[in-house]
Amino acid sequence: MDPRSSLALSDRTGALEPFLQAHGPRGEHLLGARAHTARALTEIGLKLGQETLPSDTSVVLFGSWARLELTGGSDDDWVVLVDGPVEGRSEVGAVVDLAKRHLGQGDRKPGAQGIFGGAISCDELVAKVGLDEDTNTNLTRRALLLLESVEAAGNAHATSRMRVLERYLNYGVKDFRPPRFLLNDVVRYWRTVGVDFEGKHRDTGGDDPKWVERNAKLRTARKVLFAGGLVPILQCHLLTRSEMSGYLEEQLSSPPTDRLAAAFEHYDAIDEGVRFFGAYDRWIGLMQDHGARAALAALRFESREHSQLFADIREIGEALDQSLIALLFDTPLNQVARKYAVL
Repeated sequence: MDPRSSLALSDRTGALEPFLQAHGPRGEHLLGARAHTARALTEIGLKLGQETLPSDTSVVLFGSWARLELTGGSDDDWVVLVDGPVEGRSEVGAVVDLAKRHLGQGDRKPGAQGIFGGAISCDELVAKVGLDEDTNTNLTRRALLLLESVEAAGNAHATSRMRVLERYLNYGVKDFRPPRFLLNDVVRYWRTVGVDFEGKHRDTGGDDPKWVERNAKLRTARKVLFAGGLVPILQCHLLTRSEMSGYLEEQLSSPPTDRLAAAFEHYDAIDEGVRFFGAYDRWIGLMQDHGARAALAALRFESREHSQLFADIREIGEALDQSLIALLFDTPLNQVARKYAVL
C-alpha cells in the first residue's frame, strides 16, 4: 500500500468542527471563540487595509488571534513582517505606526519583552538559525511564525513562512522520516519556553506577579501550540522529501486545534480526542470569563495551592497531557514518536 494514502484523513484544514459535531464535546467556547476571532480579523483587516502596504510587508498576529481563540482579555501580539530588509525604510515605519493605531491599545498591548510590537525581517529569521546569533527573540519569532501566526493585512506572510519552512527542509531531509532539523528546533523552542518560565521566576526572587498566569498557559495553550507543531512533523514519516513542504505548509496554515483534531480522527483516538477538546473547551471558557481571568491574575505563587480555580486549571492540564500522551504513544505514532521525539 502506498504509505502516503494513510494521510488522507489528516491532510486537511478545518478539522475541529467536524470532529466536535461527530464525536463531541459541544465545544461551545472553542467554536464561539472562532466566530469572534473571525469577525475581529475581518474588522482589523478593513482598518489596516485603508492604507496601501508595501508589497513585501504584512501585519501579522500571533497568540489567541492565530489560534482563533480570541477573548476579551487577549493581548494583541503583532509584528510588521518584512520579506526583505527593514533598516532605513521609512515606508516600513509608516506601517508600524499604522498598526500601533489599531492594535495593542490599553490592556491589549504586546508583552514587555520586545518580541512583538515592531518590524522584523524574514531575512533575520532565515539567516540566524542556531548558534550564538539565534537569540531567544529570534527563535521565538521564527517558531511562532511557523506554528501560530495569521496575516491581518498585506502580502508577505505566506511567502515568509515558506522561506522559513524551506530553510529547514533544504538540509538533511530523507524520505519517510520526520525532518529532524525542523523537529529539533520546534522541540528546542518548547524547552526554551519552559526554561525561560523558571528564569523569570528566579529573577523576581520568587515574587513574580505573573507566575500563575504563565504557568496556566504552559499547561494549556502553550502545550497545544507545541503539540500542534510536533504531530504534523512526526507524520512526515509517511511522506517523501518532495511532499513534505506542501503538507507542512497546509497543516501550519491552520490553527493547532485543527491539526490535532485531524490527528485524533486519523488515528482513531476518538475517546482521547473527546477528552482533549472537552478539557481545552473548559480552558477557553475560563478565558472568556472576566471574573475567572481577574481571579487568575490576582493569584500568586504562594496562594495558588488554596485556589479552586488553579486546581481546575491543573486538572485541565492533566487531561490535555493524558490525551496527547495517548495520541503519541498508544497509536501508530508510537514508533516514530519514540525514535524521533524522545531521543
